Amino acid sequence: MKTSGTPVKITLDIHINRDGHHEDFEFIVFGHYYKRNATSYYIYDEVWENGKTYTIVKYIDGKVPEIQILRTGTLNMRLFFKENEVMKGSYKTNIGTFKVETSTKDLEYDWDEQMKQGKMNINYHFFIEQIEVGTYQLQFTFKEEKGL
Repeated sequence: MKTSGTPVKITLDIHINRDGHHEDFEFIVFGHYYKRNATSYYIYDEVWENGKTYTIVKYIDGKVPEIQILRTGTLNMRLFFKENEVMKGSYKTNIGTFKVETSTKDLEYDWDEQMKQGKMNINYHFFIEQIEVGTYQLQFTFKEEKGL
């Protein structure tokens, strides 16, 4: 993928319910937005204490829309989402690769080309090696960031 595109500020709010406990996180990163045919791409780097993770978030518009989150680097994870479907993915750590699954309850996406901003919302159950680890909600907000 080319390195140009619309520069965007990406705010990611994560809400996790796990074993009766609720956790909230917010990340703000800067990246780029591209659109090729029926697929929208958001590409950004996450910088951690122990390194960097390159992330691609893809929205594939179709009869049944799909979202893919592909992360490589310090963290290696492939997550796939389709509303009302169970999708298989992977999570690679230094101790091995684990099979993961998402069971998506709700998936929404909107990009306003004129305003150069949008949002994505994913509600899902998350399983690692067929054990449910929690209910997650990812809320992405994308907004053009001039001057990047």
